[in-house]
Amino acid sequence: EKRCMFGTIESWLIYNLTGGKEGGIHMTDISNASRYMLMDIKSGKWDQGICKELGIDVACLPTIKSNSEVYGTVKGFGSLDGIPIAGALGDQHAALLGQGCIEVGSSKNTYGTGCFMLLNTGFEAVPSKSGLLTTVGFKLGSEAKTYYALEGSVAFAGRT
Repeated sequence: EKRCMFGTIESWLIYNLTGGKEGGIHMTDISNASRYMLMDIKSGKWDQGICKELGIDVACLPTIKSNSEVYGTVKGFGSLDGIPIAGALGDQHAALLGQGCIEVGSSKNTYGTGCFMLLNTGFEAVPSKSGLLTTVGFKLGSEAKTYYALEGSVAFAGRT
């Protein structure tokens, strides 16, 4: 019936803020999309083969966009209507950018329930030789190149 839509929290928020059932935009940003494990991180598109193998209709998945572009405008919220929604960025990816790690080789550590280290590898998705995760860093514009990172995580760093 093609009535089902999947997404993460930013997908739900943007969909509802842009009109929901009345024409809301069903999208996700590239950093959050990289966490679905359904996206080819080099192309920035849903991997048709993986989705088919898992029985996931790609039409149910949100459109993948960059982290920084106008996705749409607020609709149905009175005085907020018309305000552009122009950015979305996943948790650790936001920390990488927010802590100024925009040069190749720059890195950040964040500590919370877990500890996460991301190392900016520039425009190349570098395969790890040490068990780290190769991931999207960020993409700042629809025509911009994607920055990649290597990520290491410790499950329990701040929680007891």
